[in-house]
Amino acid sequence: MTETRTARRSTRFLLLVLALAAAAGGWWWLTERRAQPTPVRVETLAAGPAAQVLAVNGQLKPGRTDKIGAPVLGQVIEVAVEEGDEVAKGQLLVRLDDTIARQAVTQAEATLAAARVDLEAKARAWERAKALSGTISAQTRENAEFAWRAATSQVAQLEAALAQARQQLSLYRITSPSAGTVLSVDAEVGQVVGSSNVLVTVGDLHAPMVEADVDEAYGVRLHPGLEARIAPIGSEARMSAHVDFVAPTVDPLTGSRMVRLTLDAPPEVQMPSGLTVTVNIVVERFDNVITVPRSAVLDLDKAPKVMVIEGGRAVERAIKLRDWPSQRLIVTEGLAAGDGLILAPQDIAPGALVVAAD
Repeated sequence: MTETRTARRSTRFLLLVLALAAAAGGWWWLTERRAQPTPVRVETLAAGPAAQVLAVNGQLKPGRTDKIGAPVLGQVIEVAVEEGDEVAKGQLLVRLDDTIARQAVTQAEATLAAARVDLEAKARAWERAKALSGTISAQTRENAEFAWRAATSQVAQLEAALAQARQQLSLYRITSPSAGTVLSVDAEVGQVVGSSNVLVTVGDLHAPMVEADVDEAYGVRLHPGLEARIAPIGSEARMSAHVDFVAPTVDPLTGSRMVRLTLDAPPEVQMPSGLTVTVNIVVERFDNVITVPRSAVLDLDKAPKVMVIEGGRAVERAIKLRDWPSQRLIVTEGLAAGDGLILAPQDIAPGALVVAAD
């Protein structure tokens, strides 16, 4: 009986030891599992050249635009161009009814022709008077000279009147002041137009410019001469340009400044006016700085900080940077070359065991 009890006690003790060993093993296994570092995406920082680039959208505009109106009151009898036409300097765009002006020219020509005939007669009389000066009276000679001079003056006046009539007639034939592309046609046959009407708009699309509105917070950094890159929306084409004008005032309604850029070379393919383009203006360049992705910065608007790997753990680090509307930000304090920057710090608790993901 005693041996049986002893055996039972030994069995119980053995089972207790095994249970304790199993519990200790389980705790060790759980502890070791919890201690495994979390893989995180890391960027090893390096100093190098960088630039502050302002990215905005703009619109393509003709390098020069001529809004051509009617210099005189008249009725449109011919529209010689259509939107999209290429025109040369002096090419006919619109013709107005010039019946009255043409009659005035005809009348002026006829009057001048008669005056020239009379001048020829007066000139011959004056030549005869000079030749007969010894046999005619002085009064007769003076009268011949006076008549010749009066006829000469009359012809000069009528020539000026004819020139004016022809100039007036030319106003009814409206031509392009320069070569370019017809951007719009606002004239119709039968329409009565005057000096307040714009009939045709012609622009130079072979040397376009770009206009963009820039928020006043960043517009103060812009000035003529800054380099830029232009790209039509949805296109891989890149064109170099430069800022050539910054509006001296801020639009009170939009809080923006208008910026105009000129392409450094004509585009290879003519693009339509009004086309939306992306504009990247290089505001400032730096030779040797640290940059970080904007998405890797915590509390950007208050107390910016990042997470780096130190001793296998995620550690918060306060930084100072140049806040700018770009994907990468220039860090001025808090980081150095070789630091391992955690790219998704929002998912990691400070102090957590981490390892750079492969």
